[in-house]
Formats: sequence, structure tokens, C-alpha cells
Amino acid sequence: MSEMLQLSPRVSKHTIELSFDERTQLNAILDLLVPSDKDFPPPSSLQLIDDFLHQLRPAAGYRVTLMLNEHRLRKTLKELNVSAGGNFCKANKEKQQKVLRKLDHQEPALFQTLWTLVTHCYYKLLAKR
Repeated sequence: MSEMLQLSPRVSKHTIELSFDERTQLNAILDLLVPSDKDFPPPSSLQLIDDFLHQLRPAAGYRVTLMLNEHRLRKTLKELNVSAGGNFCKANKEKQQKVLRKLDHQEPALFQTLWTLVTHCYYKLLAKR
């Protein structure tokens, strides 16, 4: 994770724009990766997706890893849709969790990078509240 958050001299004005369906799918994934309870709100209710995408931008001042960048995120979202039978968001929670476990088993480094970035953004946002 420290490699992911190191300052980088690259500065760009690139913004990551996801479609409505991609944002919906990513919000569902964020909520599965960081489950809510009575004390901790769901990531989607905190607009975590915007902070998450900000971290993937080269303009954010962070070194974007090859493991998780905009291209890899889009590719992963498409693969998760296929694994879920065509639409990740229309699958039930059990199927969604199974698909994420499959990703964890097939691409553990990618899954760990995704989970680490999600939890970092989540707790950073909670600390600001």
C-alpha cells in the first residue's frame, strides 16, 4: 500500500469518468468489501466511490500501480459482470460474494490491492467526519 500512496512528480488533469452502470457496480463492490453495521455506514452512503476514483487518478499525486489503474478497474468490472452471469448488480448478494471470492482466488494481488485501497479510503473518510 505504501507504494500506492507515495508521491509522484507526475501531474495530469485526467479524471476517471465511469458510466452509471459502472458506478452502480463499483458501489455494490465497495459495500461488499466493507460491510456496514449499526456503527459503520455503508461505503456507498459516504460517497466513497469518488475518493476511491480520485486515488486512481495520476493527477492525485499518487503513483498509480499497474495492479490497479483505470484500465484494470474497467476490465475487472467487465469480468465480474461475466462471472455473475451478465450483470453483477442483478445477482443476489450470495452470488456477488462468490464472484468476489473467485476474484480473490484467481488474482490475489489485484484483490488485495483493491481491498487495501477501499479500506484506506473508507477509514480516511470516517476519520474526517
